[in-house]
Amino acid sequence: MISLDKKIPDPASAVAKRMIEYGKENELFILIPASEKKEINLSDTVHIFSTGGNRIQQYFRLKKMGLELIRKYDIKSITTQDPFFLGKIGWWLKKKTGSTLEVQVHGDFFGSDYYQATIFWKIKIFFAKFVLHRADSVRTVGERVKQSLLKIGLEAKKILVKPIMLNTESTSTPVFTQERKSFVWAGRMEPEKNLSFLVDVFSVVAQRKPESKLVLIGEGSEKESLQQKVKKLNLENSVTFVPWLSNPIGYIKNAQALLLPSLTESYGAVAMEANAAGTPVIMNDVGVANYELKPSDKVTVLPFNDRERWIQAILKI
Repeated sequence: MISLDKKIPDPASAVAKRMIEYGKENELFILIPASEKKEINLSDTVHIFSTGGNRIQQYFRLKKMGLELIRKYDIKSITTQDPFFLGKIGWWLKKKTGSTLEVQVHGDFFGSDYYQATIFWKIKIFFAKFVLHRADSVRTVGERVKQSLLKIGLEAKKILVKPIMLNTESTSTPVFTQERKSFVWAGRMEPEKNLSFLVDVFSVVAQRKPESKLVLIGEGSEKESLQQKVKKLNLENSVTFVPWLSNPIGYIKNAQALLLPSLTESYGAVAMEANAAGTPVIMNDVGVANYELKPSDKVTVLPFNDRERWIQAILKI
């Protein structure tokens, strides 16, 4: 496996636990591009190797280390976390060794307008299509992405849908009380998560229902600007930031609703976890919405950035 996930070497992380489970079926060798070179065993059958070096060195070391591991351990199959930088390396290793190549697709890159907005993404998607059409199989997490892959000409028999294992056991203690339940969002604070829109929506909600509270759980490049926006809108008593949690289900179970205003999602495991926990979900039409998660009395699917409908949906809870 070639992966970008820096949490894999942490035995306490959810992704490390998934890797250990995968290792029970087949011995797993994981290559990760990173500035520091390391070798770690998560279990007797799950081995991690990080490349060390700068970005250019990491690219060449991934190829060299991958080739050495495949030949040394007679590895029969390669899987890459994405069809871009890693997918290209996987395709090169497949050509050199004859191993089969599985490419994972964890974003709706071919069906979401979000990824068609810049020349940079259009070029990435062009090369991703090249890799995907040459892979032996393509794995994704949900039906929405599968439909997008079919539209770019991949055969259905080549696509495997394998949902993410859900976290349904609580390991976190909510900071709010039952008397003042909160609305919750959890994930990576990045532009595609559309959190600035959510703060704008909640500024109106807080005016109409001052007792309402929003908890934002996670880290990311937008956290600081979001904190500044909350301060500018005088929402410090209504919006709380909680650091990243590997398992936020304790907050989700005690929430009035989970809010997911993302502009794009390949799946949206947090929405599935909330639904499994019995917590209402309000979300944009992305990921599992209208596929694995159908609209119901506890699932509300809304059009993109329809501010008034988002406000009304939250106020109804």
